[in-house]
Amino acid sequence: MTSFEYDFFNENGYILIKNAVPGFNDPKLLISSQSEVESIVTKAKSGKLLSASSSCQYPKFIDGINISRIEHPWQECSPLVNIKKMLETIDFNDLFKRYLNLDYSSYFAYLFRMHVTSKFFKFTQLWHRDVKNKMTTLKILSDEKPKSLRMNIYFFDETGFQIIPKSHKLFYSDRVKEEEIWRTGLSTKTNLKIAKTIEASAGDILIFHPDLLHRAYCAHKRSHFHLAFNLNDSNNINDYPNLTKNIKYNEERPFVESQVKSSSDNILRVIYNVFSYYSPIPSINYFRFLIKKPSYLDNKFIQRSSVFNKKIP
Repeated sequence: MTSFEYDFFNENGYILIKNAVPGFNDPKLLISSQSEVESIVTKAKSGKLLSASSSCQYPKFIDGINISRIEHPWQECSPLVNIKKMLETIDFNDLFKRYLNLDYSSYFAYLFRMHVTSKFFKFTQLWHRDVKNKMTTLKILSDEKPKSLRMNIYFFDETGFQIIPKSHKLFYSDRVKEEEIWRTGLSTKTNLKIAKTIEASAGDILIFHPDLLHRAYCAHKRSHFHLAFNLNDSNNINDYPNLTKNIKYNEERPFVESQVKSSSDNILRVIYNVFSYYSPIPSINYFRFLIKKPSYLDNKFIQRSSVFNKKIP
């Protein structure tokens, strides 16, 4: 282990580990596990998964239900034999020690979901942090040992995730300026000049700090596994036989059959979403930032989920 690897995460709040899944070197296991992932997404898009949800509904005949996440793929789709085999080739303890300088044995996952995007629709998410709210002054890094972590495991090549390096630090200089991003509420989606797009390949793993400012920004299809880890302060860790043996797991939100419906029954909402997606009319924020534009904002013509969104380098 080199100090540079740990220093990079500590300084920037993230690290993309290339070729971190050894199982991808086995062509048969690679193809079979990718097929299982595709099968999960297909079930979700057909409305057969209760834990699937959509952030924006479009006509179903284009690509099924426009799924954005699947909260409980393991509970609804198990056994996932090949995905499990693939994930069990990962030495998480080695990754955490090598790149973060910590002992994985004291951590457990409480979230193990999938992030999904349609191949026919681009998607722009709100900038956000995974802490309780944007004003939280939680000191997650303490004595060089994170109390919480996030991880994306990629089964396909993806360019669908943006982060703001160094924004996890307590003294991040632009933290106060972020009020500009949230001021207009849920409609606010802006491009930031300091954003970095993660270009991941199949077999890569992204580890990032939960207080790092980030968002999904998809040039189309994505379907990766997302995990949330917490420091284990007790031994009360449940045993889930269908999950991978190399990940301790204790779910935060147990699966129940009362999830929000993936599809909308409001045809007017669907029509509005399609109009908005294909409309060249700028968002409200475009005009708002013509009047007052913070220096770190990139006031592009479109600032929402739109066919006109371009890939940001």
